[in-house]
Amino acid sequence: MQIELKNENNTLTNDVKVTLKSEEGKTLEIFTNNKGIAIFTDLDRKKYSLHIESINIESINDEIVINKFSTKKIYITESLINNLQEVVVTAKESKGLTSVSIIDERAMQHLQPSSFTDLLELLPGGKAKDPIFNQTNSIKLRETGIRDGSNNYSTSSLGTSFIVDNIPKNVNSNLQFTEGTSLSINQGNSTGYSDAKRNSVPKGVDMRSISTDQIERVEIIRGIPSVEYGDLTSGVVKIIRKKTPSNLEARFKADAYSKLYYLGKGIGIENKKINLNFGIDFLDAKPDPRNDLENYKRITASMRAYKTWDNSFSTLDWNLNLDYTGSIDNEKTDPDNSYSLIDKYKSSYNDFNISSILDWNFKESKFLKSINFYSSISQQFDQINQTKLVQLTSATAVPNSVKEGEAYGTFLEPKYISHLLVDGKPLDLYLKLIGNFDWKWSNLRAGLEWKYSKNNGKGQVYDPLRPPSPEMYSRNRSYKSIPAIQDFSLFAETNKKFKIEKHQFEILAGIRSITSPGISDKYYLKNKYYFDPRVNVQWKLPNIYINNNPLKIDVTAGYGVHTKLPTLSMLYPENSYLDFVQFNYYHDNPAYRRIYLKTYITDITNYNLAAAINKKWEVRTDLEYKEINFSLTFFKEKMNSGFRNMTDYRLFTYKKFSVEGIDHTTITEAPSVENLSYTNQSLLETFKKQDNGSTIDKTGIEFQISTKRYSEINTRLTLNGAWFKTKYTNSLPIYMRNDNIVINGKPTPYLGLYLNDDGFLNETLNTNLMADTYIPVLDLEFSTSVQIMWFSSSKNIKKNGTPIAYVDQNGIQHSYEDADKTDANLKWLNLSYNENAFKKIKTPFEMNINFKASKVFYKSFHVSMFVNRLLNYYKEYEFEGQKIGRKSLTSPYFGMELNIKL
Repeated sequence: MQIELKNENNTLTNDVKVTLKSEEGKTLEIFTNNKGIAIFTDLDRKKYSLHIESINIESINDEIVINKFSTKKIYITESLINNLQEVVVTAKESKGLTSVSIIDERAMQHLQPSSFTDLLELLPGGKAKDPIFNQTNSIKLRETGIRDGSNNYSTSSLGTSFIVDNIPKNVNSNLQFTEGTSLSINQGNSTGYSDAKRNSVPKGVDMRSISTDQIERVEIIRGIPSVEYGDLTSGVVKIIRKKTPSNLEARFKADAYSKLYYLGKGIGIENKKINLNFGIDFLDAKPDPRNDLENYKRITASMRAYKTWDNSFSTLDWNLNLDYTGSIDNEKTDPDNSYSLIDKYKSSYNDFNISSILDWNFKESKFLKSINFYSSISQQFDQINQTKLVQLTSATAVPNSVKEGEAYGTFLEPKYISHLLVDGKPLDLYLKLIGNFDWKWSNLRAGLEWKYSKNNGKGQVYDPLRPPSPEMYSRNRSYKSIPAIQDFSLFAETNKKFKIEKHQFEILAGIRSITSPGISDKYYLKNKYYFDPRVNVQWKLPNIYINNNPLKIDVTAGYGVHTKLPTLSMLYPENSYLDFVQFNYYHDNPAYRRIYLKTYITDITNYNLAAAINKKWEVRTDLEYKEINFSLTFFKEKMNSGFRNMTDYRLFTYKKFSVEGIDHTTITEAPSVENLSYTNQSLLETFKKQDNGSTIDKTGIEFQISTKRYSEINTRLTLNGAWFKTKYTNSLPIYMRNDNIVINGKPTPYLGLYLNDDGFLNETLNTNLMADTYIPVLDLEFSTSVQIMWFSSSKNIKKNGTPIAYVDQNGIQHSYEDADKTDANLKWLNLSYNENAFKKIKTPFEMNINFKASKVFYKSFHVSMFVNRLLNYYKEYEFEGQKIGRKSLTSPYFGMELNIKL
């Protein structure tokens, strides 16, 4: 039996619950798909009562008699549309098997976003923030985040999977970063590193690049997702774009930081059951409206075709998507305020993607119910162009040797202009096949997934005689020479619903296996299979009636393991080159100058690098009474194997040649080291390598309360918030040298091995109360939100300064004993720290009031405006006897937009 909902614009018909109930009490529930269709199979030929309910329409009750497979069409007329309840301008919490925030098109329209980053305000624990367009925008789910500026804890954002129309965005082959000392555009400003703040290599998806204008709905899975989704640690962001016919629509938004333009149209060819959707948008943004020398531009374009074939045997839906995303980051110096008159930085990103989504549903099949096949190919053309003025303070050798050993070198020019090109061409392929089966006792969903990532770019390209930095630890390397990486997964899960008297239960349990085929035998990942078991259980209690109104109670719990494999940059890092100057003779006559080097090449590849694994569980309670919904979730997550740079060591030996035998006044040619005396030197040096050394421990509570829209005042109240406590530490010991210690006039040659080198414990509690009002007669809606950060605190975790081992000047490691604490040379390795460095810093109450409003004119023109921090209050507090005032830290941020539908 097929139930098909239709209305004038083919809207309000998807995700509608359709219930069939037999005379014996057997109940079947199905939600309609994006075409408004719900298909029931294996129905007995008898009479059923039909019940249709949605927040957007009035409930529909009817009776049907099943004689054979047929289609019943139900038209949602204007009288059935519940306009007042239809308007939801914040995220809705799903009552399903895991914690999901659902953000629909109406909520996005009210929010007036410029990029996907703005949508995170609607999540529990989220708050309104001014856009930052001159740096990577990484997602953080259920955590406080840190401000140490490193990438040591970026596995959370890297492990959040963004899925657009069932196709994941693959960032595993991104290698766009610059080598050498970072270009500092803002002189004297440590935050002005052009590439460091824009580099997204270890951080996952840059949310600046995702436009919201062609999105129909967003589902952000914060809990335990289905095993269908893998190669992740933190969560899933599912983006569903528009597929239905629509009027020509245009959007123009302007605020203090950006201007945005959008044009889109959906075309329906009803007799051929074809939908075509087109969209293009352009964003021109500046991090500082007063600064024309730094900007960010983004353009996205999409053409999507949807075709359906329907017969008595099956329904076949096919989507073909052609997408383009391009962005440009520009930054250069102000010639009136800088000595580096020609410094500039430009990063461009161009992504061309073709994807196909095939859904084949079988109407009569008893076992195989449907097949889903997803495929895509993505080709990117990315470039960083950097120009930098380099000025040296001493005679320095050109770092261009590509062979290990001793050799004469070349002097760098005292002053030169360096041009750097970073050319990346990531190629990503994706295939996924899923089968849905009906067993007598449950539903089974099983499939396989394959990802391929390769970068065919030229890599870091520059003149070796004019490197971007005189302290280069790498050499020109073609990205094309780096092998491809693959991820292959198998998964299966079962879904079972059953009742025990009046108690209803639902279980979703599955397992996923992931491996990296084709990798070299040198790697630990060779033939390594990771298994991710996940289970979610929901218990629907019998209704409790209070004043003849039912109180509905659901209790949901889940546990899951989530695995993220290393990326291309982690598995195939560039070798580290270290040049020791053994002889440096600088003469007034350039012909007599001579420099002699010894070059060491260190392979910093960690062949023992493993996947990052996050284990999490959650318990959630959902209550509903008289259309008032309440959700409370407690969660716990722990990842001990996050990716980060750790230290290793190597003993280097080299010579120091003496210049005493050279007569500088009578020399007639450059001196040769073969005739000079020397002394042997050794140095114990550390270097960085990728390892599984980060721990991220998350604990928190999320909640949301939403009322119905009260008809007397046309207003709905929504209160959400979260308490997050996040602990960041390194889980592996680290080698360190105390450079402040001098022994016999030289820096200490010993290295200490310490259990930790950093750690942070952060805690926040915030709430967001929104009152949104919708007046249909005036086509007017407005909302006021009161966002309160009740407190936020941060604390450096106390360090144990006593090493567990040390490395001597010969490179041999020894355990560190109590007797070493009094040894003249080794006692300095026992570090002491100022207790003030580990004090908790607690920031008290702060409140911001935001206002948004929109009005429809002549049914086609939708004018909106917003003001964030219209009113605010930041409480003063004391820290170490100093009163901290924060009145001047904030100012209102406002903008407006115009939407046109013709």
